[in-house]
Amino acid sequence: MIKKNDLLININGYVLSLLEKILNANIEIEGIENLPKNNPKLFVANHFTRAEAMLVPYTLYNITNKKVGVIADDSLFKSFAGTFLENLGAMRKNSLNRNEHIIGDLITSCKDWMIFPEGIMVKEKDISKIDNNDYCVKINGACQRVYTGSAVFALTSQYFRQKYFDKTLENYDEFSKKYFIGDCKDINQNETMIVPINISYSNLRTGKNFLVDMVSKLFEPMNENFKEELEIESNIILNSKITIRILEPISTKKILEKLYKKNLGQEKIIDSLRYEVTHNFMNEIYESLSINFDHIFILVLFLYPKKEIKIEHLKRLIYITFFEIKQMKLFYDKDINDDLINLISYEKFKAFNSILEVALNDKILEVNEIDCNRYSINKDLLLNNYTHHTIRLKNILRVILNEILIQEDAVNLVKSFVLYNEDEINSKLLDILKFEENQEFEDSHERFKNRKCIKPIEIGKHKYFDNPNSNSCVIAIHGFSSSPKEMEKLALFLNQNAFNVQTPRLAGHGTVPEDLKEKIWQDWYKSVSRSIIIATLQYKKIYIIGFSTGGLLALLSTKKDYKEFVSVVCINAALHLNDLRMKTLLPAISFWNDIVKAFNSEKYTKEYVDNFPENVEVNYNKHYITSIEQLSLLMIKIRKILPKIKKPILIIQGKDDPVVNSSSAHEIFENIESRYKSLKIIEAKNHVIVNNEDSEELFQTILEFINKGKK
Repeated sequence: MIKKNDLLININGYVLSLLEKILNANIEIEGIENLPKNNPKLFVANHFTRAEAMLVPYTLYNITNKKVGVIADDSLFKSFAGTFLENLGAMRKNSLNRNEHIIGDLITSCKDWMIFPEGIMVKEKDISKIDNNDYCVKINGACQRVYTGSAVFALTSQYFRQKYFDKTLENYDEFSKKYFIGDCKDINQNETMIVPINISYSNLRTGKNFLVDMVSKLFEPMNENFKEELEIESNIILNSKITIRILEPISTKKILEKLYKKNLGQEKIIDSLRYEVTHNFMNEIYESLSINFDHIFILVLFLYPKKEIKIEHLKRLIYITFFEIKQMKLFYDKDINDDLINLISYEKFKAFNSILEVALNDKILEVNEIDCNRYSINKDLLLNNYTHHTIRLKNILRVILNEILIQEDAVNLVKSFVLYNEDEINSKLLDILKFEENQEFEDSHERFKNRKCIKPIEIGKHKYFDNPNSNSCVIAIHGFSSSPKEMEKLALFLNQNAFNVQTPRLAGHGTVPEDLKEKIWQDWYKSVSRSIIIATLQYKKIYIIGFSTGGLLALLSTKKDYKEFVSVVCINAALHLNDLRMKTLLPAISFWNDIVKAFNSEKYTKEYVDNFPENVEVNYNKHYITSIEQLSLLMIKIRKILPKIKKPILIIQGKDDPVVNSSSAHEIFENIESRYKSLKIIEAKNHVIVNNEDSEELFQTILEFINKGKK
């Protein structure tokens, strides 16, 4: 939420409401630790939208509590934002003595400043290098060099500061009048720092929205350029994420050091340095782009050497590219970490579907009439530049492409990957997924290695049971607060009966209870998804077996659409529990915790309940309340999707299961729509029937069922 501070005074009613919408945009700030605390700062940034003149200085003001001036187009001062900009400390482009005011503010540290060296909104995001590696901005095909004025401001302020403290500054009275020194305070002793900033946008989209309607009521009629800017920027404010990345500050004192000692004079020193300094910080800005999903999507299409691409191949290329981007420690949108595995796990993936829709609507991609999983690429349409004032509305994908093309490391990555054939990509993807699976477990185990209750590695780690004579694979999923070891007996039996078997580790399991405390049920499902992809990259037939909570995840996995899937088995699927603690005690504990938190007495909260498992070796000895709440949410999710399940299924339930109520199996059986479904009740008085000494009947029942799918 924005602060009701002095920047918003004298702004009322309708205009204030609109301004608050703008200032409450989805902004993520990276690199706050790079901000110098006591130095006068000149921020330099790339420029794409008019709103940046408000959003970025305001964001910096809220961090540093110091005003950040900006040079803004005169037209902005005539709009609803004018009062706000004046309060912020902005200055009109054509203001009298503008440059002297900026230099004076930097000398005194009266106010920080932000400059856009590109000098114009770069709507095409078309940047290139020219002679001597200088950058130029392309506007309607014409090349405009990046301006060096910001370097001049910063270096000049530091030059005069050093002259002042060296007591070699001549005619101080004339100097102080020229640079308005007396308007603020004495000269600040700390050097001026140049602070580069990269401003990146994710989910750039076009289309009408309510902000467009609101502004239209204030400004009518509107010219076409203003309408274009309004539509783009309002969609950014409402739908995009803006990442402001603050980069390492640049010392003007170090830059001036050698030449200053030679006493060459201000103009000669500044002129000899301005171009190199500008190139260096602009290079930092462009190379520090926060790479997002749309960037890699369109970059793959642009660099792909063939006219058609399979949708699955496209997704895998994107996934592999992001893996390498992370390994190279390039800057990227951290939201990608949340669910990227879903991109390649045979389900709908929001980020992919969103940008795919844009590509299809703009006819940059067209579905093959014979094979709907294959797309033709129209690069001529993709590369249409239109004009400076129309490209963002008519070809937003070209804008996104232009932005990523300046990031050489990312471009070189994709250039190499698009030359791989499908088998090579699949092989590389398999290696990556296994690496990520190992890394996830090793990181968790390393983090909690000093805990007395940590499970041994052979208990908690996922395992593969290979059978070189088989092209079929069973994925055996363990239960809540347990570990892959729980499924090992069944895995060995199936492996000996001509199946490859994987026993994945669900995220948060197989280490210590605190590891599980930090996870949500979607994290468990991602572990299953990764295991399924690993299997489909190697085998022709896939069977999913889940025990207890693993049974719920097995049911959920049936929504995945992949040709290798045959059938599912759920054993004591935990849809309803017998444990009275889950039904009565846990709600009471949650209620108690809410009360004590309301009185700021968190130390009295109850975080967990003790667990007394059948197999102490593989299970945790306590259940965190948050973890059980996630299990409850998963149960709710499964109840909703049961009518959508149509895959062949075997439901197994222990008759006298003390943990899972036997009604679970009957509810699953009655609500699923599978044509091939069967329910088997096993005589058993314990829950973990997959580890019983007399498990032969259970295992044979499973084997007979999945063998039907092999025929």
